[in-house]
Formats: sequence, structure tokens, C-alpha cells
Amino acid sequence: MSNFGHQRERQVKKKLETDGWLVVRAAGSLGCADLVALKAEHHPMILEVKATARGPFAGFPPADRREFLEAANRAGAVGFLVWWPKYKQPSWLSPSEWPC
Repeated sequence: MSNFGHQRERQVKKKLETDGWLVVRAAGSLGCADLVALKAEHHPMILEVKATARGPFAGFPPADRREFLEAANRAGAVGFLVWWPKYKQPSWLSPSEWPC
């Protein structure tokens, strides 16, 4: 992942923490998700953060998406892909918006 991708992960983390979430970053994407976010009285979230200009799924192939969703289900978490390319605002894409 590029330095810009790491920067976007940190920015998403900071935005959530500002809103009261406890956020843990899986540095280097060593797990199935980039971030895990927890907040009392909310569903836990696991997040995959992408910053590529080629589109939200350019670096998130179907096998990775399946693994991500299986992990979210096992954890009872809500999964999101946060796509945040340069010069744009972040888009939070739920699995219902993902291609097969």
C-alpha cells in the first residue's frame, strides 16, 4: 500500500475517533480489514480503506471481499469499504453496493 493509502487509513481513523469511536488499525493490512471501530450502543464495524483512483474495487478483488464479509459476519460487525481517492470526499460503500 502506498503512503497515501496509509494516510487515508489514518484520516478515516481520526474522523471516527472524533465522533467517539474506539478505532484499531491493522498496520500493513495484516488482517482481513484495515480498521476495526467500536462504540457503545452501535454495531461494531470493520473497514477496508482504498485510495486508488482506478476505482473502489481495483485493489479489492472478489476473493478479498468474500473473506472480508465472512470476517464481519463472524464478528457480528458491519463491514464497509471506504473509498477515498485524491481530491474527492470519502465514499462509504456497504456490501449491498459492491459488485459480485
